[in-house]
Amino acid sequence: MNVHKEDKMRHIPVKDRPFKNHQGVTLVELMVTVIIFAFILGICYSLLISGSDSWETNSARVELQQELRKAMDRMSQDLRQAGSASIVDVPADGNAYTSITFRKSAGVSGGNLVWDSSTTRYFLGGTGGTQLLRQVGAQTASVIAQNIQSLQFSRQTSTANVVNVSIQTQKTTLRRKMLTEKAPSLTLKILLRN
Repeated sequence: MNVHKEDKMRHIPVKDRPFKNHQGVTLVELMVTVIIFAFILGICYSLLISGSDSWETNSARVELQQELRKAMDRMSQDLRQAGSASIVDVPADGNAYTSITFRKSAGVSGGNLVWDSSTTRYFLGGTGGTQLLRQVGAQTASVIAQNIQSLQFSRQTSTANVVNVSIQTQKTTLRRKMLTEKAPSLTLKILLRN
């Protein structure tokens, strides 16, 4: 019976014989496989880098929003206690100024507001000039927010009791990508005391 099987195999054409006389994989097959895997790995790598960049950008944007929130909370709290007459260096002329100095209300005496003897000042400074600083009197200035690119204060002649505050942030990500256009900014209108 075994002889009969061998005879049948001899009569089957070489191309139809399963795995008969195959020595292995040809160089062309190997190259095609390597190219396909390299292409797939390249796509996976580019997706990974793109996702990582997106995550890093959004993480930096959230951090900048938190810095703006801190700055807004502190400045609006202080400026609401100031009066238009207590602001020293931002006249009601419509121009933008990079710092503001004012006196806060210390209470009421005889029906009149009494202003604190020490001034409060907000300005940019510190490391790289990108820290929002708050200085009360002659004390050392404290850092309120980081990564602030610009800070502007203005008052209009028609509305001298309203301070317009504009804050722009910026940050460099770990991959040296500068966030300025997509960085959050903030514009406030703060109503002062009478």
